Amino acid sequence: MIRRTQTSTDDPTPQWQTIYCSLMLLLVVFFVMLIAYSAIDTDRFLQKKTIEKAAQDVSMTAPDMNQAMQSLQQLAVTAGMSGNISVARTEDGIKAVVPNPVLFGSGDASLNESVHSILDGVIKIAQQHDLAIQVEGHTDNRPIKTAKYPSNWELSTIRAVNILRYFQDNGGMPPKRLAAVGFAAYHPVASNDTPEGRQQNRRIEIILRPGT
Repeated sequence: MIRRTQTSTDDPTPQWQTIYCSLMLLLVVFFVMLIAYSAIDTDRFLQKKTIEKAAQDVSMTAPDMNQAMQSLQQLAVTAGMSGNISVARTEDGIKAVVPNPVLFGSGDASLNESVHSILDGVIKIAQQHDLAIQVEGHTDNRPIKTAKYPSNWELSTIRAVNILRYFQDNGGMPPKRLAAVGFAAYHPVASNDTPEGRQQNRRIEIILRPGT
């Protein structure tokens, strides 16, 4: 008599294999997360280094305004005009104040040739320290009305522009680093009620700032 053997079903997966596979999967996920976080940290580190390097480069190329100011003061002494030209620091640069009798004749905007050496020195300082120049023209409140200068607006502005043109034509200063402004009598530094005050108000201010 022949016995029929019953086909047995597959044995279920042992429990330890299930636990083992789950553990391996967790380890894989863990290592993938570690790699991902390490990549992010590397990116942040490189970004930080780039920012630090950029800041260091800026500090290395920033002009030495104290040295530029000392050079301006020495220029006035060398030219024998230390009593006429005053130099002071501003919030963002240096300001040299020159009375108009030094640069121009009364009621005129033609540069005196005797001050060319002063202006040449200003150009040299600006180029050495990579500075921009703004020229500001100021007058007293005494009215002027001529065919060439209808008012103090024109006189103060043309004086500033003539100095600017000298900086550009004789010093090769880039135009984008030059500016000229005329304020007429509306930014006085002293009272216009006395001759001494009016003399102080008739002036040119040359402002040097870090270039752009």
